[in-house]
Amino acid sequence: MAFEQLLNAAPAIADVAQVAQAAKDEIPAWIGGLMGMGVVMTALVGIWLATSLVGSYFVKKKAAAPGKSEAAPKAQPAAPAAPAAAALNEIPLAVIIAAAVQMVQAPIRNVVVSAPGAASVTWTAQGRQAIYASHAAKAPQAVTPLGTIKK
Repeated sequence: MAFEQLLNAAPAIADVAQVAQAAKDEIPAWIGGLMGMGVVMTALVGIWLATSLVGSYFVKKKAAAPGKSEAAPKAQPAAPAAPAAAALNEIPLAVIIAAAVQMVQAPIRNVVVSAPGAASVTWTAQGRQAIYASHAAKAPQAVTPLGTIKK
């Protein structure tokens, strides 16, 4: 009877041996990681090459047909008519108002407010001093000097 049980268990033991053998034939995890990294790097290099080829195509196309890409002829530089006191990159107020009227399609009232400048520096300094004085840190009354602490 024991011999029959041993014969019945033989296929199960063979199955376990086959699983163990298959586990030995598997690729190690680090090799799978390297293969994955290789696939990603190959894809990135392919994208890089594709974008480089498209870029070089458009550069050659632009160089082959000069003048066709320009929509309007180049304007001649105007003589500088702005006064020396005005900044070169400052937009004139009249241009801003004209643009606002064009966008709104209604008349716009121009109000000019002049802020106090260098002539009233002392007035602004006095105001700042008054504000900062009101925010001064004040010592709490409950705190006693260190010399009065008893040991």
